[in-house]
Amino acid sequence: MKIQGKVHWNAKGFAFVVPGEGRDDVFVPPEGLMGAMNGDLVEVWAYREKKGLRGEVLSVLTRNPTTVSGTYREKKKQGIVIPFDPFPYAIVIPPACRGAARDGDLVTAAVDPPRAVERTRTVTARIERLLNLPENTADDLKFVAIKYGLSWLFPEEVEREALKASRVHMKEELRRRRDLRGRVLFTIDGVTAKDFDDAVGIERQDDGTSLLTVAIADVSHLVKKGTLLDREAWNRGFSVYFPEAAIPMLPEVLSNGVLSLKPDEDRLVVAVEIRLGPRGKILGADCFDAVIHSRARLTYEGLNPFLEAGEKPDGLDPEVAWRVLELNRIAGLLFRNRVRKGALDFDISEVGITLGSDGDVDRVYRYRRGPAEKLIEEAMLCANHAVCGFLEKHGMPVLYRVHEKPSPDDLLALYETLKEIGLGKGELAAFHQAVRTRKNLSPALQRISGLYADTPLHSFVNQHILRALKRAKYWFEDLGHFGLGSESYTHFTSPIRRYPDLIIHRILKQVFGERAAKDGERDRLLNYVALASPEVSEKEKKTDDAMFEVIRLKTAAYMQRHIGSEFTGVVTSILPYGMFVEIFDPPFDGLVSLSDMKGVRIEEGRSVKFRRRSISIGDIIAVRVSRVDPVKGHVDFSLLPGRASPGTAQV
Repeated sequence: MKIQGKVHWNAKGFAFVVPGEGRDDVFVPPEGLMGAMNGDLVEVWAYREKKGLRGEVLSVLTRNPTTVSGTYREKKKQGIVIPFDPFPYAIVIPPACRGAARDGDLVTAAVDPPRAVERTRTVTARIERLLNLPENTADDLKFVAIKYGLSWLFPEEVEREALKASRVHMKEELRRRRDLRGRVLFTIDGVTAKDFDDAVGIERQDDGTSLLTVAIADVSHLVKKGTLLDREAWNRGFSVYFPEAAIPMLPEVLSNGVLSLKPDEDRLVVAVEIRLGPRGKILGADCFDAVIHSRARLTYEGLNPFLEAGEKPDGLDPEVAWRVLELNRIAGLLFRNRVRKGALDFDISEVGITLGSDGDVDRVYRYRRGPAEKLIEEAMLCANHAVCGFLEKHGMPVLYRVHEKPSPDDLLALYETLKEIGLGKGELAAFHQAVRTRKNLSPALQRISGLYADTPLHSFVNQHILRALKRAKYWFEDLGHFGLGSESYTHFTSPIRRYPDLIIHRILKQVFGERAAKDGERDRLLNYVALASPEVSEKEKKTDDAMFEVIRLKTAAYMQRHIGSEFTGVVTSILPYGMFVEIFDPPFDGLVSLSDMKGVRIEEGRSVKFRRRSISIGDIIAVRVSRVDPVKGHVDFSLLPGRASPGTAQV
């Protein structure tokens, strides 16, 4: 039978073709790829074997751009790239496509797809850029940067262009921008932050409304489309943040310099003013170019005690202090309004890593957002909605941030997991009804998360809910945002570190300059946004994967010092070869292998039966660290004797 689907390569060299919902994946061996690349939409001839569907590519319907990272080597008449990850074809670099690469350089190369579907053994490629890394880069960061093809150091010509772009003619800009230097605005970021791309402020109006100002660094004024600086930012797509370092999207002279909204400095911004009613309803918004003069650089760490317990930070300006309190109050109104409309908020804790002076990991822990983080989050969400509405009002194309509704199959899998851990029959029935009717899904998911709050299973349940949801992405059509319970949403607030936000700033400039009315301008922008949306979504995923892998590697290095130690954790999944267990402190998951155990029976992938013991998904068990692979970030556990604590006991 013929099946269409996308190619997903496996690190071992084979691939799976993933069709639409409701159909099994098709295994394709390397010799059956027929020139297909990772991400290509293909048609395969598939047949069923004992282990599932197996097939061979018949034709490539749509090509997906493929980039490979590896080591460039020179041969007699041409070069080759030896990829870091397994690749099913040999990669040849013609002389005209080598660029500035020399033998032994670490590079990324754009692969030219074969012209016809055949038993391809070799593909050609062109060098895109060199992977220049700082000399003192830690081994784990170096490994991840190379694996994901992350450029670290900027080419000299880009640095020179950035330096030239950083020279701002402030007097000239003040003549054409709104002067907001007298308005009390301030930044709130983490204590280790270096680039401050957003400032906020609030003013009370005589009619009982409030005026929320969100000012964002005007990156588009300095980074002009089509320049070397812009092309480098596009190639990077996003800044990448590691525990002890960052790979910025823009050179430091911009990101940490003239674009950073430092206190007591005049700065160019794109501002959005949002008029809010007494209950937090958005009554209107306006966007414009401006100049600001930030009054203070505040931190989450300093403000959280102030907002939680009234512990005022030393030296906090009274004019800033009352505005912080007022913003905190309004953030609560905005949050409640979002939840009433169906927004999800699981308050999921993130993993934090503390490094010692020697660079080793001292601590791995979970932390939750405090009121200061939530204050800024609500202000940024409000600004993003307002800007999106502003662009739609002017008939402009938008690079939307969308989050599609979860599929019924994924929700039913979540239902089975909740049933396994003992969620009450009434709650299960209500959730099943929401899945069946596709109504009230958000409140049902929010209620389930709340039932497990302050229990050992809270993180487990939230993670399984997240697995049932689709990944948010950038798109040229408004598909809605399920997680926010809304439509008309974009990303505007972080153009220093996210290229999609820079795109939105440039579209705003079309409105400010009244260039949007020109014939064909909207169509040109729409075509650009349509082409850009899948690519920036893919760049974002690569960035997230790289940051996640560094956390895993550092946590594994920490666990290596705890081989033989005992921990308590929750069983998150059961596979034919073992159980995955996420220990609570430090937060990390590892594998309890079942291959060497006798008398073990796995029932439908949801429970493991031993001679005197049964363990199910969601059970809390005790394990011992038996083996750690710090290179791959893997940890193996051994099961300790004793009865499992079922998840039903936690609710």
